[in-house]
Amino acid sequence: MELLSQSKPKPNLKQIRTIKASLRQALKLSEGDTITVTELACLEENCAPLETVIGLLRDGHPQIQHKIHKPTNALDINDLIEVCKVWGFDSRNMTFVPFDKEI
Repeated sequence: MELLSQSKPKPNLKQIRTIKASLRQALKLSEGDTITVTELACLEENCAPLETVIGLLRDGHPQIQHKIHKPTNALDINDLIEVCKVWGFDSRNMTFVPFDKEI
């Protein structure tokens, strides 16, 4: 029963805000566009214990998302470049908010 009483670590809200700001800037999104960042337990075989799911909702476009098999705190700019590529954006000329910058 001890496992049930243990609390799960909370996602780093500063990191989540930085990821959202970095993607918003790089993709030149409007205020009406929504980026979601969710850290979930990964239950798939050979998966890290935590994964991050990043989604994008824009008017007139289908919702898109991408899973990264890392916890939110482990993400870096290269992971965001991968997300942009998977979503079909050309990331060669994108500028990302540095992760060490205070938002």
